[in-house]
Amino acid sequence: MIVLNKGEYTGEVIHRLHIDGSTITNTHYSTRKNNPEWHYHENLHICFVFEGGKAETKHQTTYSKKEGSIFFYHAEERHRWISPAPISKSANIEIDRSFLSKYDLTEQDIKEAVETNVNAKALILKMQKELLYLDQNKYMHLQILLLELVSNQKQNTNKSLPRWVVLLKQLLHDQWNEALSLQEIAVLVGAHPVTISKNFRKYFQCTLGTYQRRLKIEKSIDLIKNSKLSLSEIAFYCGFTDQSHFIRNFKQLTGFLPRDYRKF
Repeated sequence: MIVLNKGEYTGEVIHRLHIDGSTITNTHYSTRKNNPEWHYHENLHICFVFEGGKAETKHQTTYSKKEGSIFFYHAEERHRWISPAPISKSANIEIDRSFLSKYDLTEQDIKEAVETNVNAKALILKMQKELLYLDQNKYMHLQILLLELVSNQKQNTNKSLPRWVVLLKQLLHDQWNEALSLQEIAVLVGAHPVTISKNFRKYFQCTLGTYQRRLKIEKSIDLIKNSKLSLSEIAFYCGFTDQSHFIRNFKQLTGFLPRDYRKF
């Protein structure tokens, strides 16, 4: 069993930064540099595989995740990686116990925050962008982005949420690239438009329009890297009015221009 200390990965670390009790890296896995043996990390870590894909074996069960997947590992959680592509790329965020203590967070808090944050991939990509061009101000910006990712306000359980909120979340995720009006949404979830407008931020921590844009960008992140669609085709598929509107929103949320992210 291989034990990986802070900042160590079975692939080749291209960029690394230690910040505020966490380690942010950009890591490449290839036939030249990849160790498929069982291992665990001393700290919890979040892994966003944005190119190439990975096959993962955990608890003696092998399964694959498509490109664009986010994985969460508890500290000392046993796993191994087998890369099915010549090269795969991932963004890793490792968080040690001092960070948890400082911000009064548990590993489970962070796991739930990442899983419920519709903006998770975009935030991780923005951290990767900042990692390329560091200065004192960007160091602070990375801290802010990391806290936004891992301390996302907890969602209430479905049992305690109003029925229209549960239906609305499902609707937005199922029809993420459709231009639904507030009136159409209200009819579909059985709530008054005023009720939705007044209470949306309470349950989703942002406006309805912002939530819809974040969903579209999350979907486009996978398409840019893992499809042969042109950027204009992706913009149309994701429901943006035109390519410039798509580019502007993608840059705002991820830090990358779409064409630069495709090459990253």
